[in-house]
Amino acid sequence: MGDYYRNVIIETFHHTGGSSKHSIRARPLLGQGLSTSMRVECSSSMREGHPLGTLFKVRAKIKNTVQELHLYTSWQWAYEIINAQEAADFIAKKRSMGKK
Repeated sequence: MGDYYRNVIIETFHHTGGSSKHSIRARPLLGQGLSTSMRVECSSSMREGHPLGTLFKVRAKIKNTVQELHLYTSWQWAYEIINAQEAADFIAKKRSMGKK
C-alpha cells in the first residue's frame, strides 16, 4: 500500500477495552483491501459528533507505529458523511478499476 493518501470509507462503532480512552472508534468498511480490525486515527469530534454507524469518506494512509498498523487522517481535514448506498458504490467502483 505504501505511504500515500487515498480515499477510504470508514464507520464509527462502540469499542470497549484496548488502549484507547475513547469508546467510539472508527474502522474501514469491508471490501477496500484493508482489515476491518484496523483502527483509524482521526478527529474525535468527528467520531463523537455523529451517531454510531455513521459512514465517512476520508483521505487516509496506513501508519505503522510500535503498537500496530492503523489508518491515519488528520483531525483538521475535511471529511464527507455518506450513506450506505454511496459507500457501496464507491467500493464497487474502486474494485472495478482494480485499485486499492
